[in-house]
Amino acid sequence: MDPNTRMSDDLAAQAREALAQWYDARRPAPHREPHRSVAAIGLFVLERARAIFPLSESDYLTEKNQVAGAGQSQLKRILARYGEERRFLAEGGRTTRSSVVAAQDLVMRLNALEPLQSASHEDRALVFDSLQRWLVARIQDYFNSQRIEIEIDVARPGSLLVADLLVAASKRKVAGAVAQHLVGAKLALRFPDVEIENYSYTTADQQLGRHGDFLVGDTVFHVTVHPSPGHAEKCERNLRAGFRAALLVPESLLEPARYLASQANVGERVWVASIESFVGQNVEEISSFGKRSFPMTMRSLLELYNQRVSSVETDRSLLIDIPSNLG
Repeated sequence: MDPNTRMSDDLAAQAREALAQWYDARRPAPHREPHRSVAAIGLFVLERARAIFPLSESDYLTEKNQVAGAGQSQLKRILARYGEERRFLAEGGRTTRSSVVAAQDLVMRLNALEPLQSASHEDRALVFDSLQRWLVARIQDYFNSQRIEIEIDVARPGSLLVADLLVAASKRKVAGAVAQHLVGAKLALRFPDVEIENYSYTTADQQLGRHGDFLVGDTVFHVTVHPSPGHAEKCERNLRAGFRAALLVPESLLEPARYLASQANVGERVWVASIESFVGQNVEEISSFGKRSFPMTMRSLLELYNQRVSSVETDRSLLIDIPSNLG
């Protein structure tokens, strides 16, 4: 190994240890995570350190005693750099007295690393990159521990409850995965004696030679929250192979999806339906349209959804927190 590479790796390890100790010092109790703003403050301080190091107080605190650069737009840019697009902290890491103290403590620990001060600008950039990546991983741990929460009014139609779930999932940018697994759970609930395929949302059809997301009887189901010409083309291939085809999309995109099917000359042979109605109506039917049985059927759907997600997904943020008023 190149001595310079070994030195850079050792420096990065020292810096990560200092960062981890700083992070652990913010825990309110052992085995409890620090407040979410701690990771954001760390990212802002490290962003300043990328440009100026060592840091003096005026480099990272404004005249109004605010952490420099703190805000939603800056936080969003940093997270996107590491592939994280989900919204974190609506206030964007707003500066408080405790966050100023946290920033000062982190700067003290970083400035105390003499090898970091004497390192080249390029090596320091690599170190700060690894530190920010570590903090983003802590934020992702938070996301992955939070279930989707939704209030369910059992007096509302099933299709509207499914729509609410998709809206909640959209806010987390996981609507596609949630839609796919809701449809899978619906099919499994409706056909308990049929084995309904269950794959991770990121598994491409081509990887396993699948015709679509689900195959029940002779019908191939495609589920998407972003219908494209490619989906219509898949349906056309299904028809040529002797299958029936169904394209399930959000209610708001029914007309665009039907247009895409017509452009592919399969408009009258592909069943285009809304995810909300496809899932919600089935819950109503399985409940025999009963007021008392509907909440229990809805619970059964969501429990089956969670089971299927747990079996194939590593992202636990796709799980749904089932309301207590369901059965």
